[in-house]
Amino acid sequence: MDEFYATEETPAPADSAEGVRRALDGLDGLDDLPPAEHVARFEAVHDALRAHLSGDA
Repeated sequence: MDEFYATEETPAPADSAEGVRRALDGLDGLDDLPPAEHVARFEAVHDALRAHLSGDA
């Protein structure tokens, strides 16, 4: 279970909150898009969050 927590070997990134905010920026302007385009936007944000949390972003 330790793999989910920062340790001395794998410190948590200092800009973790900033990375999440950048990913969530993809939701900006969602109200201006037709509902048919919402799914693609949600998927892009989900992919960005997943990449950030896995350390790939």
